[in-house]
Order: sequence, then structure tokens, then C-alpha cells
Amino acid sequence: MGKIERIEVPAADRDRLESLVGDRNTSQKVVWRARIVLLAGEGLRATEVAGRVGTSTLTVRRWRRRYAQAGVDGLLKDATRPPGRKPLTAAVIQRVVDMTLHEM
Repeated sequence: MGKIERIEVPAADRDRLESLVGDRNTSQKVVWRARIVLLAGEGLRATEVAGRVGTSTLTVRRWRRRYAQAGVDGLLKDATRPPGRKPLTAAVIQRVVDMTLHEM
């Protein structure tokens, strides 16, 4: 993983991020992400931002990277992830049903 360059937050993005932070209807995870980007845009290092926001340096780097790639809209939605467990196969389901109906 390479070093993350300092991010520049344009005035329009800064205004939008500040309105997200100030809006009482914004979900807390979005407020948290917006604060990370605003502090990083002020030139603070990831460790300093993590201390102020109360999170890990890895999390700060993740959201800085997401902002650099996708802008403010990238902060509003979670990334899609594969499911944690694979679904049961049809054969396994059939075996369980047979065991339930026909065995003691």
C-alpha cells in the first residue's frame, strides 16, 4: 500500500461536507466520514485525524482514499461486500429436510 498524498478539498466539496456535518438528519456514519475528510483537507496527518475523530488510522486512510476516488458521493454509501457465509447448496438443504422428516 503506497503513501496517501495530501488531499485537496475544493470549496464546493467543503461546503457540502460542512452541511452534512451540521445537518441533524444526516446519519452519524456519514457525519463521521465527512469530518475525517474535512480534517484531512486541512492538512492533518492520518494519526492526528484518527485521534480527533476517535477511530483508527486505517479507517482514516480508507475514507481519504474513497474521497480521492469518488468524491463526496463516495462517502454517502457503503461499499458492497460479498456475503460473510456462502448459502447452503440445494443438496445440503434436501439432506436436512430428509433427515428431519424421515429419521429419529
